[in-house]
Amino acid sequence: MFEMTLRRYDAPSYRTAVIAFPASEPDLEKLLDEIGVGITIEKNCLVDKISGDERALQGLVDQYINADEMQYLAKRLDSLDKSEMQTFRAAVHAEQLITVKDMINLTFNLHAYTVVIDFSDITRIGKNYELNRQLVMNTRQMEQTDFAEIGRRLISDQKGVVTPYGVLYSTGNEKQELYNGEQFPEYSYRGEDVATVRLEVGDYQSGVKYEYLYLPCWEVEIRKALCRLGVETIQPCVTTLDCHAMSEEVYRIFTEDYPLSEHMDTLNNLARSYTGFDDQGRDAFHAIVKMAQPKTPEDVAVLADNFYEFTAVPGLKTPTEYGRYMIIESGHYDLDENLEEYIDFKGYGEHRIQMENGRFTDYGYIVYRGSTPAVEELLCQNDRQNIKMGGM
Repeated sequence: MFEMTLRRYDAPSYRTAVIAFPASEPDLEKLLDEIGVGITIEKNCLVDKISGDERALQGLVDQYINADEMQYLAKRLDSLDKSEMQTFRAAVHAEQLITVKDMINLTFNLHAYTVVIDFSDITRIGKNYELNRQLVMNTRQMEQTDFAEIGRRLISDQKGVVTPYGVLYSTGNEKQELYNGEQFPEYSYRGEDVATVRLEVGDYQSGVKYEYLYLPCWEVEIRKALCRLGVETIQPCVTTLDCHAMSEEVYRIFTEDYPLSEHMDTLNNLARSYTGFDDQGRDAFHAIVKMAQPKTPEDVAVLADNFYEFTAVPGLKTPTEYGRYMIIESGHYDLDENLEEYIDFKGYGEHRIQMENGRFTDYGYIVYRGSTPAVEELLCQNDRQNIKMGGM
């Protein structure tokens, strides 16, 4: 993390904002708003000062930057390990990079370089170089490769560039420009997103542009993505949803039954609910969805918002099992185990099921114990549908 002192390009020197990157989106929006910088792709922030130990970025001082570009770069840097960070610093120095765009692209091309700090271990030098060059080596390749010879050749060629961070060598790998200066390449900073939505505008004649939303996200992140695509609303965008955490039923409702572009806020709120589920909770929610058979994205959201009004017990298939669970395992009763053989678990289970209007599913036993009208109506609609189908 590092701090930047920024001001709007046409503002007086005393009207500045000190931003610790990477920042939370609400904090970033608030600080930029205080200096008169809104959502834009323009480079309208002047860097007055950079604080912290990130010397590699000092070339940005007195440069005009886009704050969202800086945010993206900061997230990329925050995900680098110590060795990758050393390579980044050395490459910035050697290549004399002074734009955020070039630095962002560098973070995707670190495999094009290797840095040597300690020249005492020739084998280690050769191994690091070859791993950077090939990216992946299997055990057999590792055993058959003379890393010491590779290290000796690398040093004897004297093609390295001396930097304050070590001697930088090229691996010969081709570098790619993934960032075009407007739309950010796909990259998940959190790494544990509930869903990813790709937004696409344009065509293959005029050029296709992509932006990515990592849900749940802040509403301002959606507006920023649309700005980078040059559109005001999400409606013109072709949307593609990737959500490994969600069930097929949920995915179908948001992609096949209803246009995702018209229900992005609902999906985002649903993704926020998913972050509160552990693995068992997520499985239980999917079982509730399958049982309730919601028809619209809003129906799914209602179930998620009221998830904790349901009781879902995995593995139960019969009234006897449910009766035993309630009396023995639930902790609701203090029972002498010697009395088990005298208990009518089946009868008690049937009584509870009738009283609660619970249901057995592939997941287990599910019962709704709340009183939210929208949930009750959804479950009643499903009951009426099942009765209608049963009478056909």
